[in-house]
Parts: sequence; C-alpha cells; structure tokens
Amino acid sequence: MRHRLLCLLFALSCASTVQARQVKPIQPLSLVAGQPVRVTGMDLSFAPQILAELGESDAKAARKRVEAGLPPLDSASYPTGPLDGARYATMPFKQMFPLVIRDVTRDWKLDSGTPVILRITLDRLQTANAAMAILIAGSSDILEGNVDVIDATHGGLLGSFRVEVQNSHGGWGGMVIRGGGIREKLAEEFGLELSRYIAGRKKKDG
Repeated sequence: MRHRLLCLLFALSCASTVQARQVKPIQPLSLVAGQPVRVTGMDLSFAPQILAELGESDAKAARKRVEAGLPPLDSASYPTGPLDGARYATMPFKQMFPLVIRDVTRDWKLDSGTPVILRITLDRLQTANAAMAILIAGSSDILEGNVDVIDATHGGLLGSFRVEVQNSHGGWGGMVIRGGGIREKLAEEFGLELSRYIAGRKKKDG
C-alpha cells in the first residue's frame, strides 16, 4: 500500500503542462505574404457563454488591484496608456486583453504598413481546476475566439480566422508549473498565434 502511494505521489509530482495552439482559417486573408500591416485598433466582444467565467476572473483582478493599493478603473474605458505589464493582472479582462494584444503585435512589428482593425469575438474561456487536475490527472486553461481583420481605410473584410489556445496541466506537478498570471498568459499566446498568422511567418523579424 505504501509503495502504491509513493508511486502515485511520484506520478503526480512528475506531471507536466502541454500547450496546444492553432489557427483555423475561416476566410483566407487577402494580404500578400509578408505584406507590412499596422494594427490601428481593436473591437473586442464576448459570447454570452463566457460572461460568468469573465465575472469571476474580473473579481479576482479587482481584489489584486485593491491589495496593490491602486485606484479603481472605469470599466467602460478603453486602454490607451503606456506599457505597464506589471498592472495587467489587476485589470478587468476587457481592458487587459487589448493591452496584451497590443504589446504582442508591436513586438511582431505589426505597427507599420496597411492599417487594419481587429474585430475579436471570444467565445470560450476556461481556467484549470486544481482539484480536477490532481484527481483525474488533467485540467486545462483555454481561450478561443474568432478574429476578423478589417481594412481600416475602407472598412472591408480582409479575412477571418479562429484562434484556439489550450494549456493542459496534468496532476499536482502540472499545476505547480502553471504558476500565476493565467489570463495574461492566455492572452499573450492568443496574440502570438494571431500575429503569426497575419504576418505570414512563424518567427519575429530581427
């Protein structure tokens, strides 16, 4: 019995995190491969089925903001301020997500060229359940949604695609590796796949 328990604890401690990210084209982009693109704005919306999860996420962020001694945010405002990644964890999702996407697209040099607006509809948000991860050796952090790329000059649709991010955590070890900042990590990985697809390349320009 003791041997079995030790084996179980060892298996739990050795569990890991597995990342799965993919883009599924819906309407092919009408952009020439490698064509410079400048993201000038974003229209973010949420499907009804993720509003409850968003509410829980935003409540945690609000508590972090109070603990950090920061003033409350206007939930209706759109973020336009300077880069301040350290505070993203204290922001509501609707304010944090555009900032993270802005950071990633700029890092990928999507800040010069044909002006485009991103219309993003998120329809799946899930954070891993620690108890489930340990008991059944698996739980996942998930963020999925559709992206429309709009010509900022003429308003036409240049293409659309779906981004799916799933980070699976197996057992106690997987949850330890997972760490914190889950919303921000999901948003960053979403932005990474989005940027790769629009840029038409797998790696950033030097």
